[in-house]
Amino acid sequence: PMDWSSELIDLVASHPRIARHAHVPLQSGSDRILRQMHRKYRPWHYAERVNKIRARSAQAAIGADVMVGFPGETEELFEENRSFIAALPFTYLHIFTFSARPGTPAATMPDQVPAHIARERHKILRDLIAEKNRAFRQSFIGSRLNAITLSIPSEDKNCTEALTDNFVKLQLNGRHPANQWIEAEITALTKDGLRGAASSF
Repeated sequence: PMDWSSELIDLVASHPRIARHAHVPLQSGSDRILRQMHRKYRPWHYAERVNKIRARSAQAAIGADVMVGFPGETEELFEENRSFIAALPFTYLHIFTFSARPGTPAATMPDQVPAHIARERHKILRDLIAEKNRAFRQSFIGSRLNAITLSIPSEDKNCTEALTDNFVKLQLNGRHPANQWIEAEITALTKDGLRGAASSF
């Protein structure tokens, strides 16, 4: 995350050929867990970068990798992690459950988290980010976004799959050739993306 310098954030926010999307690996919002993982950044360093990205690019997708169930993750430390994630403008997460790998230091650390507890924590974060992602997508209804059409077949034969320039799946009304930039008016939510109509080619 510390690679996201002010200069890089400004470049991503201002350059028309760079997608408005930042994936900033986190691992945990708990300072103690980050230290046990030997990560060199602290939660406040991370939050500063992510909030700066949002301040410079209000419509950017912001995602992270997060792990639950790392050895020593108590209920209090997990809540610290959950609260940290809830407070930041994430739009998606890649959530992983800790898995002990033979030969790694973490495999023999004390206070291993039982699998069923790790699964519960995984679900809590999944539910949290689902709400944040839906709110993010909802904010675009009635607005226009640029999107590139894809060659992926659509479940709806009268639609074309596309990806917006801020990393949101878009179901575009009508059939359109692949690899075309289209300005789309966003009309509705889909299960995991947006629905829209082409407003210009």
